[in-house]
Amino acid sequence: MGLLQGKVALVLGAGTAQNMGQAIAAKFASEGAAVMSAGRNGAELARFASAIGGESCRCDITSESDLAALIAETGARLGGLDIAVNATGVNLVKPFLQVERADLDKVIGVQFVGTFQFLQAVLREISDGGSIIHISSVSASALLPDHAAYMASKAAGDVLVRAVAAEFGRRGIRVNSIAPGPTEDTPMAAAVLAVEGMRARIRANVPLGRLGTAADVAEAALWLASDRSFITGEVLQINGGRAIPQLS
Repeated sequence: MGLLQGKVALVLGAGTAQNMGQAIAAKFASEGAAVMSAGRNGAELARFASAIGGESCRCDITSESDLAALIAETGARLGGLDIAVNATGVNLVKPFLQVERADLDKVIGVQFVGTFQFLQAVLREISDGGSIIHISSVSASALLPDHAAYMASKAAGDVLVRAVAAEFGRRGIRVNSIAPGPTEDTPMAAAVLAVEGMRARIRANVPLGRLGTAADVAEAALWLASDRSFITGEVLQINGGRAIPQLS
């Protein structure tokens, strides 16, 4: 029997082929969960959900009405909600003085306002004893060049996780973040890793000596989602030690 047998899981941010959200959703399904995959690309979601034997629903995290509809659809089709994952994200790599208001609005809209709204929508319906998982980033603690707005919004999401964990722990609800570093097999990291010499530079700053993978993150999410986890309000650094301050 799988670790998530009998559980209903929602993964938002699974609308792009081979992204982190899809890796998590597939892992949950393989462990027995009934999975609702959500995101903005309806056609890809339908294809993916069919492949893992789950359901799909289009949802934009910046829309409160989309989020409410997603939660309602999950309950109606799958019979409840025990696990919710926010794997959405939008990258911004730009020198600090070149970041414009439109850039800020986009990043904050997804990674702070969207995260806030996602947590609100989920907490209204999730079962007592459930698990909420937020995909953060190593850059919330280990500075990266030209990532100021991205890093700040991810750090804000981690603070929301701690606040919600403290408030809703009395219901047995666990709320945690996972902080990956650059992952070599996901679409978001592809452009950065395509820069000549970038892989070697990143590996040089990772104590375990390799880039992470979506599978690494999915394994951590599985543990946090399962009833074996007795942890809340924390950020799991699934990045090979990249968050450790480097020795000089």
